[in-house]
Amino acid sequence: MKKERLIQAVRLQENLASIRKIAGWTAEDLGEMLGVSKQNISNIENDNTKLSQAQYVAIRHFLDYQVIHNPENTTLPFIVYLLLDRPEIVGHDYNNLKSAAQDIGVAASTMSGNTLKIFAITLLKATYTRYSDLIEIENSIKVAMKSFEKHDWTADIMSDVLTEDKI
Repeated sequence: MKKERLIQAVRLQENLASIRKIAGWTAEDLGEMLGVSKQNISNIENDNTKLSQAQYVAIRHFLDYQVIHNPENTTLPFIVYLLLDRPEIVGHDYNNLKSAAQDIGVAASTMSGNTLKIFAITLLKATYTRYSDLIEIENSIKVAMKSFEKHDWTADIMSDVLTEDKI
């Protein structure tokens, strides 16, 4: 797995519970949608089982599909992009971001839509030291959403797998 994808896989495992809650799913819901048990999701989220490459591909593909086909959840693409697609965010900034995502995940059980997005942006503004990124990111998410529709993540990941097998 390429270094960037490895970072994304680790971050997906670290943040799966928060992302799942922001999406509005229980562990059972996500498990059903992915064809695995609630226990399997719980084991991944609690780091009892390492996320396999196949699981990463399935979950990431599913998340990207949800971002495209559920535009009413405006917070999900924002959080997925920050947590998974920005490997340059590290250290203190990443830890603050991860903590904010956990709080947003908890709030998602009582908020939705623009209310959740306003809460998320306010919380990120207060805790994320690279706030200047947030305005740029919010605008770039709109562009990214269009590219998600055209991008085949599975082909990219499988090409990595095939390349690694040859090494």
